[in-house]
Order: sequence, then C-alpha cells, then structure tokens
Amino acid sequence: MVHIFRSADAERVTRAGYEARYIADLTFMQSLDNCGVILVEIKGTGRSSPHSHEQLQEVFVALTEISIYVDGICHNLKQGDVVMVEPGENHSFASKTGGSGLLLALKFPNIKDDKVVPSRGSED
Repeated sequence: MVHIFRSADAERVTRAGYEARYIADLTFMQSLDNCGVILVEIKGTGRSSPHSHEQLQEVFVALTEISIYVDGICHNLKQGDVVMVEPGENHSFASKTGGSGLLLALKFPNIKDDKVVPSRGSED
C-alpha cells in the first residue's frame, strides 16, 4: 500500500543554525545493503510511463510540486512530500505546473532490472 508523508504536516524543530522537519520514519520489507539514488525530471506537461517493480521498494521525495499516480489514483505532492511505493504498485509521474517537475527516487535495494511495464489497457 502506498504511503504518503506530507512535509507540511511534519513538526518543525529548531537546531543550532538550522530548522528541520522530520517527515517520515520508513520501514523496509527486507534487510538492505544498498540503495540507488536517481534524480528524475519530468519536462513541461510530460508524464512518465507507468511501471511497477517485482522486488524493490521505492521512496520518492518531491523537489517541486508534482503528481504521482499509484494504481490509478492521482496524489498531488508539494515540495518535500515523501512517498513510499511497494513492489507491484503501478506508478507514474506528471508535472503539475507546465514547468519541470523534479523528484528524488531512492530504490531499496538497488536492483537495476526490476522494472515491469504493464500490458496495454492496464496502465496506471
């Protein structure tokens, strides 16, 4: 089940010289020894191709306002929101503003060939 953590809901904590918001405590399905980190840019009014993963969990951090579609449901994200997608959950992204949408994708574990593209007619 997709988990969405809203940065606006996170408590602000003042530290020496900075302010922090602890947005999410994440629990992974397996013991991990690696992680892939990817900067994703959705240009203009573009949308990424829907896909899922057989084994890996993905965590996305919205760097701009962006929409994520998970199993056909659109979730509008604001900067700093965190989303955790489980294996088998079909997901894609779309820019919200007509400008570029940016997000940081973290793959746990870092399995490079774990992408599953849905058959035609079953997208999102």
